[in-house]
Amino acid sequence: RDGIAVYYFFPSFGTNSLTKRIEHIENILDDMKKSNLLNQQSSSSEIPNKDTNNETSSSKVTAKDTKKESSSRQEQIDDWYRKIERKVFGRDKDLESICKIFRKRSDPYGIASCSSSKPYFVFGIHGIAGSGKSTLANYICDHEKKAEDKHFDPIMFSHVSVTFRVEKIFRDMLWDITNMHFDNMDIESLGKELMEKLKGRRFLLVLDDLWVKGENQKEREILLHALSAGENGSIILVTAQTEDAASALGAQEQIPIQDLEEVQYLKLFMHHALQGAVDDDGTFQRIGRSIAKKLHRSPIAAVAVGRRLQAETAVAFWETTANLDVLNETMGALWWSYQQLGVDTRRCFQYCSTFPKGYRLKRDELVHMWIAQGFVNAGSNETEELEDVGMRYFQELLKFSFLQDKYYNSERVAGSDFSRIDDSNVLPAKDIRSVIRHLFIGSKDAAQGAQTAEKNLDLGNLRTLIIAETYTSTDRKQRMHDLEKIFDRLFRRLRKLRVLIIRLGTNPEELSFPASIDQMKHLRYFRFGDPNVFQTTLILPSTFNKLYQMQTIFLAFNTYVWYPEGTTNLIRLRHIQGQLVSPNVGNITSLQTMDDFFHVMKEQGYELKQLKHLNKLRGCLKIAVHENAGSKEEALEADLASKKRVTDLELWFDGRIKNNPDIEAEVLEGLCPPKDLQELTIRGYRGSRYPSWMLSGQQHLDAPKYLRRLELIKCSSPLASFPEDSELFMHLHELFISGCEWDSLPENMERLVSLQSLSIVGCGNSKSTMVLGPTLPSSLRKIWIYQSNLVLENMEHLVTLESLSIVGCGNSKSMMVLGPILPSSLRKIWICQSNLVLENMEHLVTLESLDIHDCDTMEVLPTLPLSLKKIYISGEVLGTTCQEEGHENWQKIQHVGRRRISSGEKETFVRWPGRAGAVNADHRRCRLTQT
Repeated sequence: RDGIAVYYFFPSFGTNSLTKRIEHIENILDDMKKSNLLNQQSSSSEIPNKDTNNETSSSKVTAKDTKKESSSRQEQIDDWYRKIERKVFGRDKDLESICKIFRKRSDPYGIASCSSSKPYFVFGIHGIAGSGKSTLANYICDHEKKAEDKHFDPIMFSHVSVTFRVEKIFRDMLWDITNMHFDNMDIESLGKELMEKLKGRRFLLVLDDLWVKGENQKEREILLHALSAGENGSIILVTAQTEDAASALGAQEQIPIQDLEEVQYLKLFMHHALQGAVDDDGTFQRIGRSIAKKLHRSPIAAVAVGRRLQAETAVAFWETTANLDVLNETMGALWWSYQQLGVDTRRCFQYCSTFPKGYRLKRDELVHMWIAQGFVNAGSNETEELEDVGMRYFQELLKFSFLQDKYYNSERVAGSDFSRIDDSNVLPAKDIRSVIRHLFIGSKDAAQGAQTAEKNLDLGNLRTLIIAETYTSTDRKQRMHDLEKIFDRLFRRLRKLRVLIIRLGTNPEELSFPASIDQMKHLRYFRFGDPNVFQTTLILPSTFNKLYQMQTIFLAFNTYVWYPEGTTNLIRLRHIQGQLVSPNVGNITSLQTMDDFFHVMKEQGYELKQLKHLNKLRGCLKIAVHENAGSKEEALEADLASKKRVTDLELWFDGRIKNNPDIEAEVLEGLCPPKDLQELTIRGYRGSRYPSWMLSGQQHLDAPKYLRRLELIKCSSPLASFPEDSELFMHLHELFISGCEWDSLPENMERLVSLQSLSIVGCGNSKSTMVLGPTLPSSLRKIWIYQSNLVLENMEHLVTLESLSIVGCGNSKSMMVLGPILPSSLRKIWICQSNLVLENMEHLVTLESLDIHDCDTMEVLPTLPLSLKKIYISGEVLGTTCQEEGHENWQKIQHVGRRRISSGEKETFVRWPGRAGAVNADHRRCRLTQT
């Protein structure tokens, strides 16, 4: 009965084969239990047949929440990927026409020309799914972002879908405005924050794929109320499948999405079908024209079929495809493309239908669930990780448009195995309840939704259970008691469950899972918590350690968990996200990702050597060294250099304890990272020296050679200089120094020839003032300085510098003078609460944006360059004089097209018509709002 014992007792069996045989036996036994006196009527339909294409089905409950979580490096990559300009075909006329409408809906001076009292105009684009509405909306956004007149600012995009959640829309908008996440805020707080950000600004908001339901009327009104804070002439662009959606928001004008012209459609199709291929004799063009005619100008069909043809460059395959009648309908074309996918990839795609439309998943989460369900097959390549195979499935689905950047459309191929329960109380048909394998419960009350499933469904065959609670007003203590009882009953019945996800809309302060959790002996994926609600404590029973098949534990960052002793005996664990402080992590040799710090302490089981055999680790590795724990020998035994797939390393030396500087230096010397490391963070380091692998990389063959980001945080030991021959810094793009009380910055910074971004936060000391400028590399594009005791000097050589931000800098002894020392390449300057003055800025001929906030020592503005398009000034002195008509400071900003001036009691917004720089324009023609 002990899973570990079985694993080692039958070494001659492959583990996958053994697992399948055990499952076959369990299925037969379950059927026998249900039979009358073992009457030989046990059904064999549940016994998997390796020769059968058993394409899974799923049950669902509507997920009503889509939330942004803390950003990761992969999120940044995905975001950058989305920003790559896509080629758009046949929409230039639509773009021009719609943008003209947007301009006409506000007069040249920003005053709404329509009779509506609202400051915004609602415009709708409707059409069937896959007709190009979202593409056109994105095309409009991209065009407006590049527009010289900057008619709209900010420009925001939110994919709404069936699950209209106003807090999700608010978070999307705030992200587009600030590039910051706003988690742990309720709807009211989000709305107030958004209204403050929209105040006095003419925005463009796209609400993509909007659906209308009666129950979200109140949320629509809350959304429109918040949007009323914007400036007159703002636009809400709605894309939907029907006219009713935009009408529900009060659309004043709507248009149907137009079919592409035949020539443009053929160009779109051939762009995807012939990308990179050679067509010397025009054969592919001829066949492609025949195929394109069958697709009835459906953009999504062009992409799906075209990309499939691009993967098969044989002329015979193209000719066969041209003769298929199934391509005559859009869904037929998509179905044909779907059938070209491998069996495993199709099963993975079908599994996506477990989640409601608009439910957001990260790529890695989805892949881990596929693996937990056994859908990912590494084949004969035993050295390839399942995660890499799953990633290929994901990329294939993405390439052929079955998955998109933020959502997918798998419901059309889902079978009866997939189901949902939501607050509508509509249950799946009785004839399919016994075959449901994947269930999603989306309800305002998790307990009620779970009870509904418990009473009406056969839970014994479930493979996936997702409970997504949106909100509950139930008393927390009573609710906790109810949940614990319900979970106990559920766990006893979910004997075949592989994936369990629980997201509670209002987390209890403390929740104890019942001991019956061990009844789910096939559980492989466990996720608990919601990052957008308050912190909770989760107490796991000792029986949790009997879940020997567990592969992934995912806990929201605001979940504090009490693990039972011996959790690290779950040797099949591959991914742990969230807190894990448990000894003997070295037992988990399959571990690939560990989100929390690995804590190095003197106690047995917490030694650095625990990392020795964890060579499958990938992504980010965090190590915290406490209490003078470790030595150079022990650090070498950790063998970080062998962890080839670790790309981000964070080393934290616990500054709360007076560590020995020499011991810290020895430990850091032994923690040489792998050579493909891209990001390195050293925190709290007080060692007597920096390691040789950092300062003389050529002597270390395994030392990092492609480092792109370096963070030094609260390191009392100064980094004296950057060596000339160190390969570590050759490709460094970002340098972040924070809380380092050094007398001076490192010397020879000009050797960082690839450096583009420099951030200095809370650095320097009261004894000396650091000097920044003369030795900086000319490759710099961005400098950010925050609350640091330093001065800027001689920066004229920074010919690529575009952005300079200074916050809380300078001191009472000396005043920094900016202007003459600055390079002419600057486009943006942001100054806040700093002791400095501006002089001689006429040479900054590319400067477009200037922000000055609460700089009370600055009383007079210099002559500003004519290139300036936007200025924002706040503070008692400048904020007052810049609003005083005729004052010297007021005169110096009159040529700036967009102005926001605040003195606390009075705030003025100004937007000039046309382009900035019209010095002689009559100021009476501007749009002026005073608060």
